[in-house]
Amino acid sequence: MAPNLFIFFRNLFCPIYLFQKGERLEGSITKDEHWDSPVPGTYRYIPSRGWHLIRRDDAEEDEKEPQPVVYCRIVHRYLLASDMERRCRWYTVVQEEGGEPERCLFFRLDDGYTWVIGWDKRGKFIPGPYRRWCYDKEAMTMRRMDSMSRRQAFL
Repeated sequence: MAPNLFIFFRNLFCPIYLFQKGERLEGSITKDEHWDSPVPGTYRYIPSRGWHLIRRDDAEEDEKEPQPVVYCRIVHRYLLASDMERRCRWYTVVQEEGGEPERCLFFRLDDGYTWVIGWDKRGKFIPGPYRRWCYDKEAMTMRRMDSMSRRQAFL
């Protein structure tokens, strides 16, 4: 017996439902494109899995395993998933003076020095505008960037 009584009785009294088939797609549903960013190369769209890098421009052969590509809503462009993972770190910070420490997921910007809070403790995305943070190596903590540390970051 079918696990769903509705489906069981529908098929019993209207057997036409047993013989219907879904729409067939003609041709390949994968799509290849050449992109210049994040890495110049050929990218393939795989249904239900998204875009993947399959061949770099400077490589002779295809990648052994396609590298997934994700859209980063912080920098508004596509990044390799491995690069996205490298740029994200969990830190516990106090966002407001006198507030409680919160665990947040930080994202490192392209300069390699500046961090922004992109996700809260539950992993929910936080849309901008973003306050800038930097990692204090002496205290081993994150701190908000002031105008002096911004100048030092670019020297």
